[in-house]
Amino acid sequence: MEEYERLSGIGYKDIEPWIAPVAARKLAADAISVEEKNLLVNEIRRRLHRS
Repeated sequence: MEEYERLSGIGYKDIEPWIAPVAARKLAADAISVEEKNLLVNEIRRRLHRS
């Protein structure tokens, strides 16, 4: 994340609101493993409960 911020000039505060929607979109992608789906669902749930 630090490298991305340095190269893009975009900080975590700008990216953070997009993490849950991007994770939700990725759930619909083909060819992701059950393990990755579980990680995405857990991250989405964590973020939803935090807000």
